Amino acid sequence: MDFEAIVWIYLPLAIAIVGIVWSIKLTVQKKTLFELIVSIVVYILNGFSIYMLVWMFLGAWPTFIPHIAILISTLLLILQTFRQKRN
Repeated sequence: MDFEAIVWIYLPLAIAIVGIVWSIKLTVQKKTLFELIVSIVVYILNGFSIYMLVWMFLGAWPTFIPHIAILISTLLLILQTFRQKRN
């Protein structure tokens, strides 16, 4: 297992999976329309990212799009967390 695979594939996969689980947890705790919409967006972005990262692992041409999608979903997840703690 080389260092590039850990940084560019395995670590983003772990972040995406943790993001999905965390978003589910926040949505179950506080059932509001905002939480539901943000969770759906996080599911779509992270699901797409996982799909693309698996194809990259299998030998597809590498791209930064899954990493950007994970960044956007992580920012949404932070927004969701701060909004839940505020209320």
